[in-house]
Amino acid sequence: MSTLSSDESQGQVQTLPSNVGSDALRGALVGLIPLGLLVVLIVIALAVAAFARQLSAAAGFFAQQQAALSVLVAGLALALIVYAVAIVRIMRRVALWQQMGGAVRARAALWALGITALIVILPLLLALVLPQHPAP
Repeated sequence: MSTLSSDESQGQVQTLPSNVGSDALRGALVGLIPLGLLVVLIVIALAVAAFARQLSAAAGFFAQQQAALSVLVAGLALALIVYAVAIVRIMRRVALWQQMGGAVRARAALWALGITALIVILPLLLALVLPQHPAP
């Protein structure tokens, strides 16, 4: 009367791979980690530069400019290093996912990394494409 197999009757029901969307979402979120880190570090660098500029306000404009510039250079260099390390770590994780058979998650992470690269390079592309001195 019962059509259950022996596995189903023992509580070990095999389910269809319904977590494909979940794997894709997790892969995409992992691929966006470098962009998030980059944005956070740039915001922190800008905030610290503004704070350094306020601290050196009494010393004059050139001291303010030098303080802000040195903080910005250090902050952006740190952001670049963290961005590169994050990309390398995620590429290693993607390679591991591909070896373990998680092609959907790996593909989503690679797409997210590609979108991250486009977002990072977009200001440079806009500066190259848009005219700097419009025609009179």
